[in-house]
Amino acid sequence: MRTLARAAAAALTTALLTLAPTATAATATTAPVPAPNPQLVQAADRIMALPVERFMTVERTPPFNWTTDGCSVPGGMAPYMKLFTPACTLHDFGYRNYGSRAGTLALDPTPARKATIDLRFLEEMQRTCDQERPGPIRHTACYGAAHTFYDAVRIGGDRSFYA
Repeated sequence: MRTLARAAAAALTTALLTLAPTATAATATTAPVPAPNPQLVQAADRIMALPVERFMTVERTPPFNWTTDGCSVPGGMAPYMKLFTPACTLHDFGYRNYGSRAGTLALDPTPARKATIDLRFLEEMQRTCDQERPGPIRHTACYGAAHTFYDAVRIGGDRSFYA
């Protein structure tokens, strides 16, 4: 009986931990969050679809949040910080406009959207590696760094994306 109770408690704890980000995001505000303006979502989608080189030249207009903190560098990856800054800036735009953190437009604060933004981040870093790090050793090292940055946001980015 005691083993069954422990198993049930462990299952409940696992279920609660799995739901925690959703519950936190849902209970962060007391007022219901209005649905985002579909035209804003479409405009943000068009901006996010731009090649990173074009994104970096777009006029920074409201109501979008264009702030960036550059690249948060995982351990040992400082040499890639400058190289990946455009991809980091695009990633910040995605989190700050689609995520549900206070002060954001909360255009689509869903796990699927976060995953899309994170994957786009990886793709842009890999494109940068293809263009800027020719040669098998430098290219392979660059792809490794890109995956390290990607894993950092995929695993640790929930606090920045969700409320």
